Amino acid sequence: MRKATMHYILDAVEGIILLLLVVSGFILWFALPEGSAADKTVLLDRRSWVQAHQWLAVGLLVFFSTHIITHWTWISYMTKNYFKRLKKD
Repeated sequence: MRKATMHYILDAVEGIILLLLVVSGFILWFALPEGSAADKTVLLDRRSWVQAHQWLAVGLLVFFSTHIITHWTWISYMTKNYFKRLKKD
């Protein structure tokens, strides 16, 4: 698999997980706030939404860590370049 294709897939999966994390967060915040009378939505109860939200956060952390690892050479190169430019100025 080409490196660009791998990065594209990784970014797409991260974006989808982030979107789902935001949606579950808003559901927990607005539709099912802690201590509210509404303990269930049409799909899941509050406890299930919390668990889904937590697992999505773990998934995002895994994919984000993988993203950083796959871009580590570029990150270190850009950081060195930045600090070299600061020394010149």
